[in-house]
Amino acid sequence: MTSAVPFSRAARPETAPGDAERAPRELMTLPGVSRDVRRWRLVEIRLGGRWRPGMLTVWRRPPGGAMWVVHVRWAEGGAAPGEEGWGWFLFDPQRIRPVPEPAGPPPTAAPYSGTWQDAVVVPRELAGASDPDGADRCWRLAWLRMDGGWRSALVTARRRPGPGLPWIADTRWGEDRATAWVIADPAVLRPHSPAAH
Repeated sequence: MTSAVPFSRAARPETAPGDAERAPRELMTLPGVSRDVRRWRLVEIRLGGRWRPGMLTVWRRPPGGAMWVVHVRWAEGGAAPGEEGWGWFLFDPQRIRPVPEPAGPPPTAAPYSGTWQDAVVVPRELAGASDPDGADRCWRLAWLRMDGGWRSALVTARRRPGPGLPWIADTRWGEDRATAWVIADPAVLRPHSPAAH
């Protein structure tokens, strides 16, 4: 293999004017200790000339640096085989912007009756078996109502544990420290879709 044919490197989408700027390798390999802040936040990132939904997972201040570098993941894998679905970027609020939390009052119908409630957690033993072919797996960014507020979350599987039972979702939040199966009620588990720009 030569440097002209980097088979071992993941492909990157073509950049367009206004795209988020990838952090230079030199900045990411400076000697010394970086300051990392792990905090999940749903964002939209400008890539390939369009906005993509993503999850900002880490803020990093390189040694001696005055700027923040952020780790953003926008897909489980890439859009094509060998393409990456994550990257480190120089933080720029014009190119990486937070997604506002869901607004509006709680539903008036039962079980909410005008009061917010957390998503209903389903015990793992009642979640049923996973599909042997992986048909229930997914990678979906979402807002989750948990611990009295909205949390940036990632849904990694979705299934119906039995006939006539509601759909449930395997959900991660809290900087990937919390995970549970929850009832996929759109009032408290809201998939995020990219803005039309």
